[in-house]
Amino acid sequence: MKYLNIAVFSFSLIFSQNSDQKIISPCKDPLITLAEEEGIKAIPLKDIRKFKKLLKACERQGEQKRMERLVYNDWQRDYEKAKKMQSWSSTHAMCVFVSFAYFFAGQALATEPGK
Repeated sequence: MKYLNIAVFSFSLIFSQNSDQKIISPCKDPLITLAEEEGIKAIPLKDIRKFKKLLKACERQGEQKRMERLVYNDWQRDYEKAKKMQSWSSTHAMCVFVSFAYFFAGQALATEPGK
């Protein structure tokens, strides 16, 4: 009876494991998909290390062009956002300069009342 229990226990351990697990490509990971759609900055901070490991694994599998395109698209996305702010920042700088000029001109040219 003791040997039967050991045999049943052993067979249950051996055959209970799922041997039909599919090998998932690191390039099909949801983090890579998120980075392609939303950009690298959309990845949560806690997943950055995993993302970098996935990038290296994808490059080792021969997807180097795809990973370069992912980084390039992220740079382009940032560049486009920066172009929108570029004109605003120069306008803002001009407004600040004019207000400072008026302020200091007023300080220099102001007279005391009664003189």
